[in-house]
Amino acid sequence: MTARRSALTAAAIALVFVAAASLAQQSAANPTPRTIDKLVYPKLHEIRPPTVVRDTLPNGLRLLLVEDHDLPQVKFAAFVRCGFIAEPAGKLGLADLFAEVHRTGGTAAMTGDAIDALLDSLGADVRTTVEGEYGTVGGNTLIENLDKVLPVFAGVLTAPAFAQGKIELAKMHMRSVIARRNDEVMGIAFREIGKLVYGARSPYARQVEYEDVERLTREDLLAFHRAYYRPAATTLAVWGDFKAGEMKAKLAATLGGWKVAGAAPKITPPVVTPRPPALAYVEKRDVEQTFLVAGQLGLRLDDPDYPAVRVLGDILGSGFASRIFVKVRSEKGLAYSAGGEMSPAWDHPGVFFFFASTKPSTTAEALSTVLDEIRRIREAPVTDDELARAKEAFLNGWAFENDDTGKVVVRLAVCEFYGYPPDFNARLRNAIEKVTKDDVLRVARKHLNPDALTILAVGRQEQFDKPLSTFGKVTTIDITIPEPNPAPPARP
Repeated sequence: MTARRSALTAAAIALVFVAAASLAQQSAANPTPRTIDKLVYPKLHEIRPPTVVRDTLPNGLRLLLVEDHDLPQVKFAAFVRCGFIAEPAGKLGLADLFAEVHRTGGTAAMTGDAIDALLDSLGADVRTTVEGEYGTVGGNTLIENLDKVLPVFAGVLTAPAFAQGKIELAKMHMRSVIARRNDEVMGIAFREIGKLVYGARSPYARQVEYEDVERLTREDLLAFHRAYYRPAATTLAVWGDFKAGEMKAKLAATLGGWKVAGAAPKITPPVVTPRPPALAYVEKRDVEQTFLVAGQLGLRLDDPDYPAVRVLGDILGSGFASRIFVKVRSEKGLAYSAGGEMSPAWDHPGVFFFFASTKPSTTAEALSTVLDEIRRIREAPVTDDELARAKEAFLNGWAFENDDTGKVVVRLAVCEFYGYPPDFNARLRNAIEKVTKDDVLRVARKHLNPDALTILAVGRQEQFDKPLSTFGKVTTIDITIPEPNPAPPARP
């Protein structure tokens, strides 16, 4: 998990558990069964995936085309093999800068400001991102404006200009992010646990400094694009109100001439290996709480054990009915939020993590309680109710993840990008439905070991109820932000 995605995950978890706390309070205030609790819901309708037309242009660009005539619009998403893992040595932060300036920096045919004006006038959108293993160029438009928007999309994908003025603005934004990165205790905790689990040098836990930002240049961005943005390295998904044959012809006319000379550089995925467990502390004196997080390497999404591990994670830490939440918050009143998640990754081990936010004076008690629940779930089978609730939560969520053509198509495109089978989503759903209590106990004993967890506490240790060293040897992490190097004196 990258530092940026860690922060987003933390924010999402916070929202989930604020809502969960509200529900828990309502339940406590209304202990008698309610009529709504007696309702019996019918089984969800089967989700029929849309028909996908797969094709490849002569230049190697892979196409996934899906007709959806509900609305007069077209949406598109190109996935290009690159990402944080492709950053050259000594160019940390290049992917972040690239992601922002790729769109704002304009193209060979239009400035970024001219693109903004055109898209705003049409109610259309073109946007770019870079993730761990890929970059994206996506967007949407009304079908009547496709011929105006498609050339813009193609220009951003194939011929970005990376205007110097936009690079300076993006660098200013990156510096601002660095300056604020220690403001939120939750962000600190998830960032640092990622570095402890993956290693600080891993692209999945990378941390960009001022010095890194300063050494990035426009030529670096152009070189990154020349090296990795190639038709044969790109999967383009398009869905909307069109005929597949006509759309293929339009894409061939617009993107068929996209060619890049020379061989593509080889991207070697970083090796991820388990690291020794650690017990770490970060001092943050401007907060009146301790944020605790424990983590370890997890699974790939296609691991045969993942369906049972997903159910295990929901029972143990996801939502207001999870064991950690109930024990830490509802029964002991030690934290407003507590829980955990088994977060997989597509092509490398993900992360198992568990967390709690508590008063400094109950830090050790809260941590002990979380660890006790992890031990307990390895000792005996979960209950029938717990199993049913976890499965129902996944299946209901799965339905909402597939209630829109765009969500389905993007998921299919990602599966295609990583080499997963086209029916992977259906296989995962079916596997979740078949998980048993014995399966949950087996994977808990196999994959969860409280003694192998890396534990991090962020807060004020002099106020802890017991020294953190009660749990082992403590390493203190310095999160001071290095100052940028002074600019060299101007030449006379």
